[in-house]
Amino acid sequence: MRAASAFSIDADTGACAATAAADLIAALGEIPDIVMVYATEHHAGPALIESLSTGLPGARLIGGTSCGGVMTEAGFHASADGALGLFGLCDPSGAFGVGFAPIGDDAHAAGEAAMASALADADRDFECPTLVWCCQPPGTEERVLSGVEAVIGRRTPIIGGSSADESIAGAWRQFATGQLLVDHVVVAALFPSVRHGAAFQSGYAPTDREGVVTKAHDRQVLEIDHRPAGEIYSGWTDGEVCATAAGAILAKSTPTPLGRVAAEVGGVPMFVLSHPALMGAGGDLSLFTDIAEGDHIHLMRGSPDSLVKRAGLVVADALAMGGWSPQETAGGLVIYCGGCMLHVRERMDEVAAQVREAMGGAPFLGAFTFGEQGAIVDSCNRHGNLMVSALAFG
Repeated sequence: MRAASAFSIDADTGACAATAAADLIAALGEIPDIVMVYATEHHAGPALIESLSTGLPGARLIGGTSCGGVMTEAGFHASADGALGLFGLCDPSGAFGVGFAPIGDDAHAAGEAAMASALADADRDFECPTLVWCCQPPGTEERVLSGVEAVIGRRTPIIGGSSADESIAGAWRQFATGQLLVDHVVVAALFPSVRHGAAFQSGYAPTDREGVVTKAHDRQVLEIDHRPAGEIYSGWTDGEVCATAAGAILAKSTPTPLGRVAAEVGGVPMFVLSHPALMGAGGDLSLFTDIAEGDHIHLMRGSPDSLVKRAGLVVADALAMGGWSPQETAGGLVIYCGGCMLHVRERMDEVAAQVREAMGGAPFLGAFTFGEQGAIVDSCNRHGNLMVSALAFG
C-alpha cells in the first residue's frame, strides 16, 4: 500500500480540485484506488465532483463537507474562499468499494442499503470488510450505524464523521464516486492488504458532577434526577451556561459536554460525549446525540491545551493498536470535531504538527465534523460529539 495527501485553497472550485488531484497523482505515481475527499461548503458543488472525476478517472471517492478547513501533514489549510483535502490509497492487493443511499425517513434502512452497495462495488458481496469508513449528515447517526451493522455485524470498526458546514445552516453535503449528495449515507468497505489501527477518544475528563436522565425523547433531555435538565446542567457549569437564556448554546457548552461511559479499559472508563446544542424555554436540553431515560451522565471538562494535544495522542493510540512504530506508518485519517476546532482555531497548526509527529511524518488528511464515529473497545461502534476518531495504516 502507498498513501498520499493533497490540498488546495484555490478560490475556483474546478481549479482547486484539479490542482489537488494532480498533486495526489504526482505523489503516488499513479491514480489511487480510493480517495477520501473533504472540502468546505464553498466547494461543495457540481464543479468539485466533475473536476475530481476528470482528474482521478477510475478512483472511488468518498467524503463530505468539513467545517472551516482541512489539515494534512503540511499543516492546517483554511481561507475565506474555502479549502479542499484529498487522501489517496494505492493498494493493488486490497479491495475497496463505495456505496450510498438517501436517508429519507429510515436512516437504518439507508445504512443497510449503502453498506450492501459498497460491498458489491468492492466485488465482495456478503463478506465482512476489515473496516468501514462513513459519512452522513448530522441527526440520525445512531440509526445509520445500526443499519450498517445489520449487514456486517458489530465486530467491524466503523470510522468516520458527520458532514459539517460553516454556520449549522444545513449546507453540509456528502460525496461519493461521481456524486454530490444531500442527506445521504455514504460508506466505504475497506479491505486493505496492510495492518491498520484505530482509536476513538476525546480531550475531556469527567468531573464529580453526575446524574441520571429521568425523562428524555430522542436527542432531548427533559429531566435529570427528576428536575429540569437545563437547570441541572446550568448548575453543573456554575452558571457558565444560563438556564434562562433559551437558544443556541453550542459555543458556551463546548468546554462542558456531557459524557457517558461506553466501555472500560483496564478499569479506566472510556467516555462518549454529547454536545448540548440548545437550551429550551421549558428547561429542556437538546443534544447532537441520542439520549435515553436511565442513562448515567457526567459533566465533562476540557481545556484548550487538552483539545490541542488530544488528536496526536489518539493517533498514537491508533498506532499502538496496530502494533507498529510511527516510522512504519504508511498514512492515515483523522476526524476532529468541528466544535473543538472552532474552540482552538488559532492553534490548529499545533494540532496538525502533533498529528504529523505521531504519524512519523506520514501523509494524512484531517476533517472537522459535526459528529464523530469510531470503535472504542472491542469494535464497540459509537457516535459521539467533541471527539477524535483516527485511522492509520502501517
